[in-house]
Amino acid sequence: MRRYLILIAIIIYSGMCSYAQENINMIEVLNIKQDIVSLENKITDLIKKKPEIANIQGLRQFHIFWLGSFPNVDVKKENYSDYSFLYQLVYDYYHLSSNCLFGKKRKYIKATTFITDFAGNLVAKGDARLVTPFYKGSYGELPDMKLAKMFFNNEIDFVFRLGFPHTMRYMVGIKGNNLFAFENTKEGLKIYSWDEFMKCCFDEWVHQPPRK
Repeated sequence: MRRYLILIAIIIYSGMCSYAQENINMIEVLNIKQDIVSLENKITDLIKKKPEIANIQGLRQFHIFWLGSFPNVDVKKENYSDYSFLYQLVYDYYHLSSNCLFGKKRKYIKATTFITDFAGNLVAKGDARLVTPFYKGSYGELPDMKLAKMFFNNEIDFVFRLGFPHTMRYMVGIKGNNLFAFENTKEGLKIYSWDEFMKCCFDEWVHQPPRK
């Protein structure tokens, strides 16, 4: 009997941890590989129109995705504690007109793109609509530079923001099978482990809408 109870406990625990056992590949979870290819091709075209960026050697692109939750899914803290909320996320697109007179609108996944040089320095930012050079003194200078370096150095795999009911104050980062939270501050990029974030900041990150 005791062995039976221990086996049940192990199964339950394994189920609770199943979302965090293996490396989390959000590109596969969201099935957005082709969307990223389309976005990066569009960003490349926009860069070509900016000589001050296009002439820089070794340009690379990194993306902060804008995601949301499935409609009518309640925000439950336990879903964030066990990472299962990651499998309830959806994404949206920009729908942009093509250059052709009678061309159809093309869709590009919503994301903020960081563009770095060969050394990982942030040189431009943008999305599928517009790319602009990044200068020191730009809004969010220190946090953006730090996050761009983390992308470049392979310290982070995937970063996203969540829409309503989440505030825009925090971003979520993934490395391997671990989650982190990022906060932009005047002093730079503040990084929380997921346990720290759940304890200190989860409630202010999520605005619980009133139930009807």
